[in-house]
Amino acid sequence: MSIPRKGSRTLTHAGHHYRWYVRRKPTYTQGAFKAPMTVAIERVADAPGTILLVDLIVSRPDNWLTPHQTALKPATIRAIIQAALEGDWDPETQGNAHPFEYSLITDEA
Repeated sequence: MSIPRKGSRTLTHAGHHYRWYVRRKPTYTQGAFKAPMTVAIERVADAPGTILLVDLIVSRPDNWLTPHQTALKPATIRAIIQAALEGDWDPETQGNAHPFEYSLITDEA
């Protein structure tokens, strides 16, 4: 399993290339309720590895009930990758998606 190239963004962290992806539209539970925003991250390599599935503990900015102005920037993705690598994520091993929680601070509208 890998992240689609279309709509994903790439960045470099510690000499490795990563691809990250956030759904364009919210799922119904993300839009109508306070289901958290998620981002998928994978290391770009020859062999597929484990995808990091990050729960940002904040609703999406396009939430239908409580919209806000939070942006997910490459610097934040680098911080997430660093925290996950310091934890127990090994992006080179194959297997199921690795769940990870990272608290994202919302900007007040």
